Amino acid sequence: MFNEVSVTDQKILSKTMIQNENRKDIVYDTQCALINKVCAEEGFSVYRLTEFDRIRILMEIYSSNYFHDKITYKCPECGCENSYILDFDKILAKFNAFDLQDVKFTTEDRNRVYSFTLNYPSVRAVSNFYKGYMKNYRNVSKKEQEALDDLGNIEYINLFIRKVELINKKNPNDHKLADLSIMPYDDVETLLSYFPQNIMFDEEKGVLKHIAKEFIEKINSVFQYEKCAQCGYETKEGMGNLIDFF
Repeated sequence: MFNEVSVTDQKILSKTMIQNENRKDIVYDTQCALINKVCAEEGFSVYRLTEFDRIRILMEIYSSNYFHDKITYKCPECGCENSYILDFDKILAKFNAFDLQDVKFTTEDRNRVYSFTLNYPSVRAVSNFYKGYMKNYRNVSKKEQEALDDLGNIEYINLFIRKVELINKKNPNDHKLADLSIMPYDDVETLLSYFPQNIMFDEEKGVLKHIAKEFIEKINSVFQYEKCAQCGYETKEGMGNLIDFF
């Protein structure tokens, strides 16, 4: 159960999102603070939930409290002001249909079999990721920012790897199991950096492509696309005000 969001809380969230467009760490934790504040359950902490839970709860809060009016979004192509109304009932119905069981993905190279257990990361893990990402992002050139963006996308996707088991083909009894969900973020990144590039990035056998397909693309599919009334440019409904900050 969630309490009603006050006008003050709405203004704080909106102001934070507008003033910190390039500080995803601040926006993310402000959203989390709002969820913790309006949840009526004693001792509740969104940081103990998964990223899927966080997104869905945000949609519940938005649906129950505000964002029912038209959302104005400026087309990045032609500058035309477009108006949308988010269909929360449709969006929440799609969320409720998600299968949240662990996804198993197995791939191999000449020497080893790699068995991955995949699922949505914890909110705490994502919050720590954004803090570390923004710390590296400060005081760098635009070219370096672009490189960090690419690296950040990969590191974010890595968060969906919960466990990995390595089996030696020549000696099946030689196998190692790592629970990444309880490892410090830096240790996870170090471990995965030792994996062969094709195991991580290959279009067919790479685990990161599989994560993008099984999790990120499915989340993106929840939000319908709208076309600019003037030039026809296609964008996610309400993206400029809401979706960008998920």
